[in-house]
Formats: sequence, C-alpha cells, structure tokens
Amino acid sequence: MKTREELINLGLDGYKADEVMLLQEKMLEGAVAFQYKKKDGSVRNAVGTLFQEIMKLADGTIWAPKGAEKPADPKWFKYFDCDAQGWRQFSVFELLAVEGR
Repeated sequence: MKTREELINLGLDGYKADEVMLLQEKMLEGAVAFQYKKKDGSVRNAVGTLFQEIMKLADGTIWAPKGAEKPADPKWFKYFDCDAQGWRQFSVFELLAVEGR
C-alpha cells in the first residue's frame, strides 16, 4: 500500500497525494468511480476496487494481478476494474477525480 510520504517523495503535491490516498482507502472498502488520464491523453472513467470480497473467484480464491509477488512501483496504481473484470494500472500523476470528492 502507498503512503502519503512516499507519494510526496515521488513529486506529487500534497493535494494530489491526498487524492491518491483517498482513492486507495475507498477502494479497500468497495467499488469506487474515478477518472484518470491515459497514456494517449484520453480520459478514462473507471470503477475499481481493492476490496477482496469483490475480487473472489467462484472457487473462493482471490484474483491477484500478474507480478503480485514483485515489489510495487509507487508511481503506478494497480486496481481491479469492476467493468472489465481484470487488473489495470495508471500513473499516480494522472489521477483526475475521485467520486464523492
């Protein structure tokens, strides 16, 4: 999990670091709508989660992302996309909005 200090050390300002932290906290509790800018410059509206109950497979195991055993790069935010039913990631610098903010 990311920490505010880690995000600020990457170069995020305090507001953006707080937004990333808010998204992370909300995703640990359930599905959250949010927006980010994709690499091609377009805006992605997403609904994602880090809440394990939502990511359970039929046999009860948790759907883990590829490379989950590697240390996470703090510049990237990995999340489970509820619409696509798969893992995605985006740059923490490109977060635009979090639902309810």
